[in-house]
Amino acid sequence: MSPSTIYFQSAAGLVLEHTLDRYAELRYLPSKRQPGELATLLTQLGRLLLARGWHKFLSDNRQMTPYSADEKQWFTSQWLPGLVPRPNPLTGVVILPEQVVARLSFLEMSMKAGGGSLRYRTFHELDEALAYLVATE
Repeated sequence: MSPSTIYFQSAAGLVLEHTLDRYAELRYLPSKRQPGELATLLTQLGRLLLARGWHKFLSDNRQMTPYSADEKQWFTSQWLPGLVPRPNPLTGVVILPEQVVARLSFLEMSMKAGGGSLRYRTFHELDEALAYLVATE
């Protein structure tokens, strides 16, 4: 893993930049997210990617808690259709949550991502996800 710098931090997670490999990382923290924190994290992720001219990100969801109903609504109405400013196209690799309920919550949302300019690929292991991400152009 390349060295990283914290771009944004909150109780819900971190947005990190990996300048050597030219990708951003979203790392969820295990705390329950407060209303609006998911939107803030993903908005900051989009801003970092646009500022650096990158189109790849790693989402480390291992510690993620399940999405709330409001987060699911925001994710499908704002993030997936690209209403939140971000590069187009965008490639993401996701390390699945360890918590089963959170994993099911994420997989439910990711099934709605098909067909757009946002491409996700899921992994169980960090090494596999990074190898795929770094090799992707």
